[in-house]
Amino acid sequence: MRRLFFYVNVIFTTAAQRCVDTDANNSDFFAWDIAQPPPLLSALFPNSTQLQSAWETFPLLSKVAFVDDLQQNDQSTKNTIPVILHDRSSILPLQSEKDSGKDPMLSLLTVDDTISIISQPSMTHGVDYKLAKKIVQNGEEFLGILPKPFYSIDEIISHFNYGGFSVVIDRMHRRWAPVALLATRLEDELNSIKVGVNMYLTPEATLPGSEAGKRQGFEAHWDWMDVIVIQISGRKRWSVANEATVYLSNKDQKRKPTIEEIQHYVQSPARFSEFTLCPGDALYIPRGHIHNASTVLINNDASTNNGPLDNCPSSPTAEMATLLNWNGPSLHLTFGVEQSCEGTLESLLHHALNLYFGGHRAFDSVAIPAESCYSGSQAASKHDIKWEAILHHALAAVARKSHVCDFPSFHDTSAKREDCKGSASLRRSLPLGLSEKSDSKQYAHVKKAFLHALDIFKSSASITATADFVQTLQKPPSDPELFYCFPGYSVEHVVACPDSLMSLNEREFKQVLTDFHEKTSTNFHAALNYLDKFGNAIREKSRSQG
Repeated sequence: MRRLFFYVNVIFTTAAQRCVDTDANNSDFFAWDIAQPPPLLSALFPNSTQLQSAWETFPLLSKVAFVDDLQQNDQSTKNTIPVILHDRSSILPLQSEKDSGKDPMLSLLTVDDTISIISQPSMTHGVDYKLAKKIVQNGEEFLGILPKPFYSIDEIISHFNYGGFSVVIDRMHRRWAPVALLATRLEDELNSIKVGVNMYLTPEATLPGSEAGKRQGFEAHWDWMDVIVIQISGRKRWSVANEATVYLSNKDQKRKPTIEEIQHYVQSPARFSEFTLCPGDALYIPRGHIHNASTVLINNDASTNNGPLDNCPSSPTAEMATLLNWNGPSLHLTFGVEQSCEGTLESLLHHALNLYFGGHRAFDSVAIPAESCYSGSQAASKHDIKWEAILHHALAAVARKSHVCDFPSFHDTSAKREDCKGSASLRRSLPLGLSEKSDSKQYAHVKKAFLHALDIFKSSASITATADFVQTLQKPPSDPELFYCFPGYSVEHVVACPDSLMSLNEREFKQVLTDFHEKTSTNFHAALNYLDKFGNAIREKSRSQG
């Protein structure tokens, strides 16, 4: 009998770490007491300090493994994804008395459960779930979705078995109680605003080693939220970029990767060596990293040409054999950690702007009269544009600058690191519930980052960049959920005439910035309280909808 391999930390220095340690240590943003690490995250990623280091920075794989399996595979590949290897003993503390003997992760959901969910009369295809697969036209990847709003269970099974379509169920945190409970626990442990969950059921591959035999539900893409993947049953092979397409991407920056970005991604130096998720494995992908996944037929034999992280545990104990079902369709859940526009360092500065213009009236004046934007009687029904709206958009422009951190990049590493310390750092997420009393070290770190962000805003903002950003807002996105926002955003903040911004006096613009910078350095605590208030309100609203 092979003995299980107790977890170790196997981390390789790769291109993914070019932006590591570029600004203040990100583990100080999402920190927990190492003596009492969060139980769920520690179960999924047994070395929780490594997850802290990876957060918002580089992908991290957590994989079940046996000693002999590891010894037969060369783990020294330069482009291997950072990985934690473990024996799942960390899962045991999560078991409740009534569910003793059940694995709390692998028993979350079954293939039969997915049939039960989509059989509900309220489920509409294209809204609540999708029958989807990747299609390729003229060398470009697209997401193919069947057109009808309703399909019978027999039709769904037929499209799944014979058409190669995956079943994707959105908002599982509102549809399945065990998944909802897990999402809530992740929210609490990460102190995040919201964790949403989607489910992916993909048919088995049909031809070993054949591109045509792969089954893939999505084209290569990147997400605007951080993602934790849990493989429930079956297995799926993954490809993940080792650099971000848009470093620390905001929700409103979400877009389809360009053909050039995809071409760069498929080159081996730009992505990690492919690896396979088996039942019980977990994967963390920071927002902005291109990835894709497909079911492939893999001979589970270390003597073959599999990658070092392709094999599933080949000789589990009898107890594990009942849990680890790596045959059949692939079933996995993705937990999306959403900060949106309310939970970042940029958000904290927007709250500071609201406080500034609420308490300092010297610059709470009209920057652009309505008649400068509209003609005749139309101007009478429109609002003037105030300096408050200008500075909110100037801040957003600074936070959304293009960076050498962004992908693809062939820049000097030192230059890249220096730039990542700049305005890109405004897109880092912040935890809710932070106070000087609860965690003085983390509080002090975030305060230091806040003051640094103020400096960045003052030095980087310009009328031209603000006008360019406002111009991009004139065309609403196809998905309203991805529209630009900031805490407290209202119609009074809309800047409908970007061209008129160029008539502003640059000296007066800098004067307003300087005054804001000088008077805001003491407002950190108040701004943090507002961030917490807004974030918790959104969290409670989301939970009540579940």
